[in-house]
Amino acid sequence: MPVRNGASWNNMISGYVRTGFYNDATALFIEMWSLGIEISGYVIASLLTAFGRSRTMVKEGFQIHSLVLKNGLFSDVFVSTSLLHFYGSYGLLPGAQKLLEEMPEKNVVSWTSLMVGYSDDGDNKTVLDLYQRMREEGVCCNQNTFTKAITSCTALDDKFLGFQVLGHVVKSGFEDNISVANSLVSMFGSFGDVKDATYVFHLMDEHDMVSWNSMIAAYANNLLCEESFGCFRLMRLDHGEINPITLSTLISVCGNPESLMWGRGIHGVVVKMGLDSNTCICNTLITMYSDSGRYKDAEDLFHGMKERDLISWNSIMAGYVSEGRSLDALTVLANLLRMGKMVNYVSFTSALAACSHEELLTEGRIIHAIVVMFGLHENLIVGNALVTMYGKCCMTSEAMQVFSKMPQRELVTWNALIGGYAENKEPEKAIETYKLMREWGEPTNYITMISILGACTAPSDLLKLGMPLHAHMVVTGFETEEYVKNSLITMYANCGDLTCSRYIFDELVIKTAATWNAMVAANAHHGYGEEALKLLLEMQRTKVDFDQFSLSAALAVSADLACLEEGKQLHNLAIKLGFDSYQYVTNCAMDMYGKCGELSDVLKMLPEPNMRTRLSWNILISSFARHGLFQKARETFHEMLKHDCRPDHVTFVSLLSACSHGGLVDEGLAYFTQMTSDFGVPAGIEHCVCIVDLLGRAGRLADAEAFITRMPVTPNDFIWRSLLAACWIHGNMNMGKKAAERLLDTDPSDDSAYVLYSNVCAASGKWQDVQNVRLKMESNSIKKKPACSWVKSRDQVSTFGIGDKSHPQFEQIHIKLMELKEKVKAAGYVPDTSFALQDTDEEQKEQNLWNHSERLALAYGLISTPEGSALRIFKNLRVCVDFDKLLLLTGGSINSIRKSIYIATLIYTHLFIFLFEPDMVGFLRMKSNTTYLMAQPTFCSWKNRKVLRGGT
Repeated sequence: MPVRNGASWNNMISGYVRTGFYNDATALFIEMWSLGIEISGYVIASLLTAFGRSRTMVKEGFQIHSLVLKNGLFSDVFVSTSLLHFYGSYGLLPGAQKLLEEMPEKNVVSWTSLMVGYSDDGDNKTVLDLYQRMREEGVCCNQNTFTKAITSCTALDDKFLGFQVLGHVVKSGFEDNISVANSLVSMFGSFGDVKDATYVFHLMDEHDMVSWNSMIAAYANNLLCEESFGCFRLMRLDHGEINPITLSTLISVCGNPESLMWGRGIHGVVVKMGLDSNTCICNTLITMYSDSGRYKDAEDLFHGMKERDLISWNSIMAGYVSEGRSLDALTVLANLLRMGKMVNYVSFTSALAACSHEELLTEGRIIHAIVVMFGLHENLIVGNALVTMYGKCCMTSEAMQVFSKMPQRELVTWNALIGGYAENKEPEKAIETYKLMREWGEPTNYITMISILGACTAPSDLLKLGMPLHAHMVVTGFETEEYVKNSLITMYANCGDLTCSRYIFDELVIKTAATWNAMVAANAHHGYGEEALKLLLEMQRTKVDFDQFSLSAALAVSADLACLEEGKQLHNLAIKLGFDSYQYVTNCAMDMYGKCGELSDVLKMLPEPNMRTRLSWNILISSFARHGLFQKARETFHEMLKHDCRPDHVTFVSLLSACSHGGLVDEGLAYFTQMTSDFGVPAGIEHCVCIVDLLGRAGRLADAEAFITRMPVTPNDFIWRSLLAACWIHGNMNMGKKAAERLLDTDPSDDSAYVLYSNVCAASGKWQDVQNVRLKMESNSIKKKPACSWVKSRDQVSTFGIGDKSHPQFEQIHIKLMELKEKVKAAGYVPDTSFALQDTDEEQKEQNLWNHSERLALAYGLISTPEGSALRIFKNLRVCVDFDKLLLLTGGSINSIRKSIYIATLIYTHLFIFLFEPDMVGFLRMKSNTTYLMAQPTFCSWKNRKVLRGGT
């Protein structure tokens, strides 16, 4: 151009800015300035727009600010508004706020620019404060102002203020504006007012992509999956186009087994449209598969992604945490740090959640140190995660320290601290924190109440804390909350008052699945397994759908009752409803099969070793131990270590139990030492009981007594009962007396102390002492728990006591018993009357043995069930040792599992399963038509507890 004026330069600079050539625009401006061409507000505004968009030219922006002041251009509202927007773009909000206050003239764009800056920074409260000031100063709002105000009401979940803004929108005539209407649809959807969102949507004259996506999101936010997909179908018919946001929104509503089919369909659409390389969509798919329990699919998708952003890494970390794969989650964080990738507060929040167990406390402390190093320790969400992590790791004092140092707190923070006290059974501190919370004027919600109620777990808590809290719930109105009612049911049950739990439950007009689950858990907690299963049946009849928690609770009850038939039905139902994808439902099913003696089913369901959670490993070790496969239990433990799965206290309970029943004394003692020294698992009372039982079974009573004196935990009734039982077996009357006295000191009304000590005296032939013990029981009004056995036949349960003649088929039962007696005597059976603890002659002792309840149940089972069918007999107390020998001589293999199921085959062509406390373990098989017994080298707990070495 032969001649250029100011407009020429301005237009050229503006062109560079519009096309993103910000450095060229800056260079041209410097040339223009050096030539002395007058600088206008137009070119300044263009440059400030460029500097704001580049995100890297903050220094240049400061220089332009100085130039503006030097040339007196700040009074130009266009220039000052551009400056304000520039400061907001870089998050320099105090500077932007100061600029607004100094501006001689402000217009709607000025106010809205600052609102946008605060909105982008997440400070929605300030956005609404600015909106209020703007209205007070009489500045008319535009569509962007209303959009930001409505979005802020949504983010703050302030429904009342949202309706006030709506009134201003209608008054200003912006309700027909498509941008404002889209924001209203999103707001109503977020508030749960889907009806209002639909009303606004249908009133709109036109719908753009954002309109449809907002309406789909409104349905999705309220978990209305079918409605979301119905709207999606209409969108494709009416609008035609869809974008990644549409698909991501639809995927987000499919994160459960019921709607996973829809999610897979959308995944197919994603692939068909060539969007499977879209990082945002892949991230949403990872979350969907993780939330629906399809962790392997989520992992495969993550590893198949061509590009991953931080959200991708955070999503897979969150998935690992949900699956219980804490070490894998921490490995992801380690890889991120090793690769120098950017991490944020979400990364550390997931990592801290992975450490929410006392066995990972060391790792949690390391993460805490890294958080401090990254300067995120003052982040509110990270602080909440730290409080939660320390609470779950039983470090409530550390949780309190983090809490007290947090620069700001929210409701979640207080709830996390109260929840930590509740989990660690510190109800007084939980109540104290709640009082402090109220004194500081902090708002509370139903989660606060649930946490406080969860702190009350002992009968002593009921009158002092539980019932006053219930009264407080009534006064504050929280009792009407569904989840609070469920927590009240649980609280009363935990405190020993199942009657009140049932009363609250019965008074509820509307019972959700969570309510039924609470009542089922309450009954299971008190040992009323049959009542719990009846409640589940009643729940089904009232048309309340089972959820994953219902099924896992039902499977756990079936496992405790060893109800294989009911357990199988529940497992089939879980598969039918799609809940088998939930790992904890699968684990409950595996545990049920293990406790019911179906080891083959456990092995069928077991994931591949590299995919097993710690719970899966624990169930497998426990199942092997209960079946008498003690070496397999040990091998599984070592395989678990090879796959870098860290054992916990449950692992060692099963392992030590296997060593105890397998006679592996040295191995058991070595594992007990390694548990604390190598794996950092603190010794609990369960581990100590196993060691006392281990030494007692082996006859090392002095060692058992010495171990009790140096135990890291205070001995309880289980410890003394185990020692007393060993004294009975090995005839040590002096130590037995001391153990009985300590057991009675723990609980003077414990009938087992009297019975076991009486047995010790009887086994030693001290019949006068036996009589003295029985007289003392009578004087103290203590009655021995009667032994009984029961068997299920044709959906009917028949129960038998010792010498019971009340059964309608007693004559047939007696005949079958005599027939069985003749056959086993012909096979070489000699009755072992050493455990017939009555001062009578041998003939009477033998007769008493044949009147035991388990033999009556066996005879009834043999005459009432078809040939070849499974026969399951249960007993509430220890089984007679002579009965063990009877089973061995009638053929079969016996394997012990906890809860004590013994399995024997080839008894009158039945499969015989017996439930009792472990007493005799061995894998023995009788050869056909002979009396030879073949024994593998294992521990067989006969009277002298000798180890059988292989042979004939």
